[in-house]
Amino acid sequence: MLDWAKHCIENQADLTFQSPAFEARILFTHATNKNHTWMITHANDMLEGQISNEQVKHFVQLLTQRLNGKPIAFILGTQSFWSLTLKVSDCTLIPRQDTETLVETVLSLTLPNNATVLDLGTGTGAIALALAKENPQWQVSGLDSVKDAVALAKENAKLNSLAVTFLQSDWFSALNSDVCGNRFDLIVSNPPYVEEDSEYVLQGDLRFEPLSALVSGKDGLDDIRLIINQSKEYLNSAAYLVIEHGEHQYKNVQALLCEAGFTEVKSIEDLNHIPRITLGQWPISVLTEV
Repeated sequence: MLDWAKHCIENQADLTFQSPAFEARILFTHATNKNHTWMITHANDMLEGQISNEQVKHFVQLLTQRLNGKPIAFILGTQSFWSLTLKVSDCTLIPRQDTETLVETVLSLTLPNNATVLDLGTGTGAIALALAKENPQWQVSGLDSVKDAVALAKENAKLNSLAVTFLQSDWFSALNSDVCGNRFDLIVSNPPYVEEDSEYVLQGDLRFEPLSALVSGKDGLDDIRLIINQSKEYLNSAAYLVIEHGEHQYKNVQALLCEAGFTEVKSIEDLNHIPRITLGQWPISVLTEV
């Protein structure tokens, strides 16, 4: 059954998959409630007497959904990110391993022990929750314009027993709230950054994810421009702005940060050696004290 499922997945040309064999095992364990250890120890057993007909039907149903293009994370209802298990839904993007580079970048920075942190466009809450997990003393908030995404992020905070504040907000619009505050030692964001005419959004898993969380103007930089320009009003002196972006956008993002007055601007490569994260520091001399 696993070989058959693997063959079906690898021959579906429009799928973007991690590994056909891996996905086949994931679907099988989910459908049968059997773990990987069980599969190894029973590898030579006949299915009959071990797996029910209903479980086999469920496996075929899940495989059919996958062959129709539905992302594995949406089929399972969860996705692993950092050291967390997160609920996912089609109201926002699926957390991806590339974004763990942003978390690693932040953890390498020198920040106050009780740093105030803001995650813009938080989606599932992945970035905010990962940072809160690593630094429980930080005051972490996450904002998203989508009501259902905020509700999902709150579920994930509860699921992982983490104290993070999540609010609905069109970028910075909620920052006058007493709940969230309005000055931060760190602002992070994985915003939409795909060009509006890109064929990329019609391929693979992205076909099932919301365009509003992917596309940002003709050059994909509309939201990044807004974040860079408006974040200056909400950063403490020597605070950092850290942004995820597309693989060919790092020079433009660096230029935007420099033009806005940020210093120490640099880009960080992800595991595939693609410039994925660009950051800058807001200098003390530019800050107007309130």
